[in-house]
Amino acid sequence: MFGPPPIHVLGSAPLVDQVVSGLREGERVAVQIPQDQLETIRPRRMRTLVLAEPSDPAAILACCSERRRVGRWSRGTPLRVILMHRRDPSPELPPLDPHHSLRLETFSVETRAARALLTAWPLHRGMDPRFGQVPHLLLAGFEHPAPAVLLQALRLIQYGEARPTVTILDIDPQRVAAILSKDYPQAGQIAELRFDRLDRPALEGLPPVTQAFVCLPDSLYRVVDTARSLAATIAQVQGVSPAILVEIGDSVADGEVGDWDGQIVPVSSIREVCRPGVLLDGVGDEMAQSIHRHYRDSIAAQGRDPDREPAGQPWETLPVSYRQANRHQADHLWAKLALTDCGAVAEEMVESFAFTPLEVERLAVIEHQRWAADRYLDGWTHAPERDNALKHHPQLIPYAELSESMKDLDRFAVRGVPSLLARSGLGVVRMLILAIADAPGAALDRRGQRRLLRPLLERLVRRYPDRALVCASTLGSALARQLVRAAMERAGAGLFWLLPEPIPDLLARQADSASRVDLLDLAARAERRIGFSGPVELERWQAERAEILVALDNRPETPTPAKRVRIGRRSLVWDFEY
Repeated sequence: MFGPPPIHVLGSAPLVDQVVSGLREGERVAVQIPQDQLETIRPRRMRTLVLAEPSDPAAILACCSERRRVGRWSRGTPLRVILMHRRDPSPELPPLDPHHSLRLETFSVETRAARALLTAWPLHRGMDPRFGQVPHLLLAGFEHPAPAVLLQALRLIQYGEARPTVTILDIDPQRVAAILSKDYPQAGQIAELRFDRLDRPALEGLPPVTQAFVCLPDSLYRVVDTARSLAATIAQVQGVSPAILVEIGDSVADGEVGDWDGQIVPVSSIREVCRPGVLLDGVGDEMAQSIHRHYRDSIAAQGRDPDREPAGQPWETLPVSYRQANRHQADHLWAKLALTDCGAVAEEMVESFAFTPLEVERLAVIEHQRWAADRYLDGWTHAPERDNALKHHPQLIPYAELSESMKDLDRFAVRGVPSLLARSGLGVVRMLILAIADAPGAALDRRGQRRLLRPLLERLVRRYPDRALVCASTLGSALARQLVRAAMERAGAGLFWLLPEPIPDLLARQADSASRVDLLDLAARAERRIGFSGPVELERWQAERAEILVALDNRPETPTPAKRVRIGRRSLVWDFEY
């Protein structure tokens, strides 16, 4: 039996080599070919052609089109051509016949990498917007792909009415400010933009940094040293330890969990986009395609043919600008879920879901801000009358000033979130936040875990069958880690890592290296890391945000949620009906 046709890759080094390597690591058959051999390949063996930043993409497409026109290409199976270009905009290309069996897809490496980065590390991963915390993204260095990361962040950074902050550090901050002022003059409408020197950032009096991204042209060792210096500065000035993502390019990161500082995370944009799932299978676009199918269905329900409208074309032939609009809307769905303490699970695990009227109104404000940010970055400004040629729009005003009919458009988009997720096989479930108080020096043996932790989790699951359990803990004590690990392994619980002190101080208080590794292993699995100004703010968070507090029987009284479970020596004490 013959195997599947190989994926042919053509283009410029080093990108073409990275594409071939990434496809092969993903167990795909990839063959690199020079351009002058394109016409020698048997047509039936070429189904997918990846153009990795080729020198003359128009000529290659013309060659492929000509072969199809004269009948040398298989008429039964369209040729899929994926054109990878380093950054937007895509290169100028000749128009293709929509009925042609050549299917062209354009692929911006840096834009896709930025989306992947902020999907894995969304801006709310480093904060709790429902506790009044606001995003403060810090970019150290403005080498590519940092500009693409900034643009993606500005599209997603709205979590409430408080103004978010973006700080950009560079050896020449005035140069970066001038670039942004020229290319995106409306960016200041979206967030407070600050520009400062890389070697001496001034962070006093600013909102705590919630996430940082380091992208410098230096060697990997110097980049890591910069990240460590930045972590120390943030901890000293602001008392917090945000995640610091470090762009490592095509370098390979290795090491054990015990070597980790809990803060610096290596990321590789080029490796991410060369994975088969991203490059070939549309991973990351599933929700955007669901949104587009919903739009096509809406057009058809109105008695119109979606294929006759530019924005209604099938995804495979949809212009890039419309694809991007769907992607931007899809990427912000997760922020909306975070703002309502909800998560997405397999649809069969939950029943129907609807946001409350208060949630709809709160999310409608955010949706309008997201829409406005997209317009601002595209060069639109406010004007009383709409003018597409001049990019004037009357709705670029605060949500409160919109007419009720305009507000209803945002409300409609918000109410449709559960339906959009359902089209991708996902359902919405509300979280049950379980705060776990520290118990220094306390731990349970295996018998104690069976007698206390297992019944605790089993009763919570029975009492709240329609909720998703989330543990909130500093992970500072052995007992807390035992409970978190049991909840994650036995009840599929999520984890919010609470940090009332800088991470180095937390790690230094661990009794031994085994405790340190145990803490870091759990921390690496946290879906949120939430920093606080100290233990008083932590206790206030537990009282306001958690639904249940789990504590040792001898823990001193502090402000806590109304519901509490005490862990005694031999039994559990419930302060509420379970």
